[in-house]
Amino acid sequence: MKKKKTKRILIGILLGLFAVCTILFVIYKSALDPYRGTAASLESLPLDAQITPECAIKDMDYVMQMLRERHPAWLEEDNQRVRDTEACYEEEVRRIRESGEYLITVLEEWKAISRIMHCLYDGHSGVYPTYSNMCYIDDFTQLRSGNRIVMIDGISYEELLKRFLDVYYYETESYAQAVFDNNVTCCEAYLNWIDIDTSDGVDITFDEGGAEETYHYGFVPIEEVKGYDEDTEEEQPWVYYEIDNDAGVGIFTLTSCIYNDEYKRTVKEFFDAVEDAGIRNVIVDLRWNGGGSSMVGDEFIHYLDVDGYYSWPAHVRFGNFLYKSDKSYIRNPRSGAGFDGNVYILTNRKTFSAAMDFTMLIMDNGLGTVVGEESGNLPDSYGDILMFNTPCSQLRFSISYKRWFRLDETKSGQPLIPDYPCDSAEAMDKAYELILEK
Repeated sequence: MKKKKTKRILIGILLGLFAVCTILFVIYKSALDPYRGTAASLESLPLDAQITPECAIKDMDYVMQMLRERHPAWLEEDNQRVRDTEACYEEEVRRIRESGEYLITVLEEWKAISRIMHCLYDGHSGVYPTYSNMCYIDDFTQLRSGNRIVMIDGISYEELLKRFLDVYYYETESYAQAVFDNNVTCCEAYLNWIDIDTSDGVDITFDEGGAEETYHYGFVPIEEVKGYDEDTEEEQPWVYYEIDNDAGVGIFTLTSCIYNDEYKRTVKEFFDAVEDAGIRNVIVDLRWNGGGSSMVGDEFIHYLDVDGYYSWPAHVRFGNFLYKSDKSYIRNPRSGAGFDGNVYILTNRKTFSAAMDFTMLIMDNGLGTVVGEESGNLPDSYGDILMFNTPCSQLRFSISYKRWFRLDETKSGQPLIPDYPCDSAEAMDKAYELILEK
């Protein structure tokens, strides 16, 4: 009888623990999990599709709901950007309600939500349409020649950039301008976003060595664009290295921060080759790297001859709570022999997110020298995004649920300014110059 009673008690305790764990799991998934309600990408309604003002306001309400529920800024005290965002939302809703329009376009809704999210100045939180048949100007030749754009459809470059900066979400203006130059000026949807009528194509005027030349472009899917080689674009490796034995330099290039077996294998092979060749100087090229996983920086440091390094503080939002972690010291689990030579990091305006984090780890821990342009976003910034779709127009939008802080607190609020600032195109030569000087 005693054994049966004990068995019943144990079963009761286990069932009770299971019930408690189930309840806690349900609470977490329904109220605390940052990823609750996130969605896969859907095809957006066409920009010229018309929706009712009520539908547009419903979409804006949903964006604001997600911002209030997920973004860390809404749990921070006295955040002026939150107040600005809320005020802009109220103004956009008022403007739509008082316009008297029976229908508005998805393009107008996109611009309205963009103006709202712009007020956060968070480079990771923004809104955009998604289309499988996105169209671009039919010839990239002039854009890739390096010639400066003077005007588009008779509107000056400066005026168009200003329009863009009024709706785009960014932390540094230099990054926003790089996005404008490289992505907006060639894409039909984004030209519409800054009020360019593309129904009859577009005229773009370039400065060609002091003489202005105007070209007319139609719009076609990306695979039909002259100057775009789809096979070449896809075959470009995202991580690779080369050994310059003559100069005694190893060059490690990373164009996307993907933390996987290929990355880990390539890092190991690189440092093995560096050791075999007796290389004393390593260049890490992070120009044009838009980010990904910040773990790529930690993996790289594992091959350096250092006992440990500091990782940055962060705030992570779970429901209505902010989990705050302080700057932490990480003991370095050395891989390989441990490289004890010189490390140079190359950056430019498009070095963003995890690529900026990689740079900060090296710079603020005193592990290397940074050469090039300031990073695309700030070390003190929001990040790690959640993805949603608006319920009516299916516009895609992202929201940060973490906040990062700079390692070097004496430089709080500042961008990552290189030790040796120079134009992006000159960064590699400058790094070689510094190596030769040593």
